[in-house]
Amino acid sequence: KYQSYLKCLQHNIRTPKTEHINHSETVEETFKRLKTNFPIILKSSTGTQTGVGVVIVESLRSLKALVQMTLLYNKHLPLIIQEYIEIDYDIRVVVNEGEVVGAMKREVMVDDVRSNVSMGAKSKEIELTDLEKTESIRIAEQFGGRLVGVDLLPSKDRENELPYCLEVNANPGLNGIEQVSSNSPTKSILEKYKDRSIWPL
Repeated sequence: KYQSYLKCLQHNIRTPKTEHINHSETVEETFKRLKTNFPIILKSSTGTQTGVGVVIVESLRSLKALVQMTLLYNKHLPLIIQEYIEIDYDIRVVVNEGEVVGAMKREVMVDDVRSNVSMGAKSKEIELTDLEKTESIRIAEQFGGRLVGVDLLPSKDRENELPYCLEVNANPGLNGIEQVSSNSPTKSILEKYKDRSIWPL
């Protein structure tokens, strides 16, 4: 996830400020580099699926304790801290071969910061703005993804202000978006790959 953050910076993709934690003794220094206020997000830099491994942290004292405890059990686990951006929902956009085939809004769960459908978050189809659509396609292209799930945090002015890219999923699950979409994303993807000329050699 930290490498993805650096890639976003490289390609001028708007994304929450992120810092990598190297050691429990450098937590305070790392937080200062983030240049934001609490609360912040603490998460594993790899392997967080269905929202497990994502924690909102309210103070430096709590952050230090959480990092120390986590690294006590797995000293090699890569951790990152991230700017917290308050939202009511996020957006999952499925991009296939440079085309948006589906998008859904996922409501943030009550008293939580996560919006994973598999954890009980409510979702429904959403119509993207032109800016969100073109930015999702650009993000997928910059990440080299042929079939990806781009997770966006919507801006306050969705028509004119770029969304934040939270992450890019190389193996997006389609069950949730399939259930809420008026046109089947899975069918669109299968129809696309009937054309063998676009298969990788």
